[in-house]
Amino acid sequence: MTRPTTATPVSTPRRWAVAVGFALVPVVFTAAGAAIAQIMELSDVSASLVLAATTALSAAIGVLGLSLRGGLRAGGLRAPRRLREALWLLPALAVVLIVIATQPPTASPSLWLASAVLLAAVAANEEVWFRGNVLSVLRPLGAGVAIGGSTLLFAVLHLANLAGGESIPATVLQVAFAAVFGLVAAQLVVLTGSLWPGIVWHAVWNFANVIGGNLTTPWALTGIGVAIVVLIMYSLLLARRIAAPTASEARG
Repeated sequence: MTRPTTATPVSTPRRWAVAVGFALVPVVFTAAGAAIAQIMELSDVSASLVLAATTALSAAIGVLGLSLRGGLRAGGLRAPRRLREALWLLPALAVVLIVIATQPPTASPSLWLASAVLLAAVAANEEVWFRGNVLSVLRPLGAGVAIGGSTLLFAVLHLANLAGGESIPATVLQVAFAAVFGLVAAQLVVLTGSLWPGIVWHAVWNFANVIGGNLTTPWALTGIGVAIVVLIMYSLLLARRIAAPTASEARG
């Protein structure tokens, strides 16, 4: 008589190691695309399309990872569970108005389409990896740990902006925003069960910044600071909503 076998639980250190590895994948593909564009001395439009191709490839690998690890629906590639949960995206989209007010569009319209393609790929890439693969691999440690861990990795990897020549104050503010953005995006996934709200928000936010020139003027940085405050308040609201038991849970 053979004994039934059980799956060996994954240790906490191993989960964190896998999470860090997942977080590095989109960074590597983005850096590769930027390097190719620079080596080939491409125009802005061509460079955007090359970068879009490498980030889309990274996103596709991330989607494959979600599929192999537990299925696409379980990984968040599904519609929000209920319409009212999808409406939680609206306050997040509202902060885009702050960017528009502090960084009016300055980019050439000829770049808008290429930028839209690129930023849609970037949004899908980062959300699939950070709020998809990273979040899901940490979920067995608890929702709070998963949200915090994915947020920390997302923020720390934005320190790479220093290598791009950004000033320290501007980078600190951008990293702070990345942390709050990552926190809210992860909370939206936990609340709605879907990656799509975060992908849409991520793409719209990035597009508004890019066509506004990604300025680091005092007025533009003030706008980012205001957005951080608004998102912190929004995050507290989401945290309360996530912690609140559902009606069925309350009935026992």
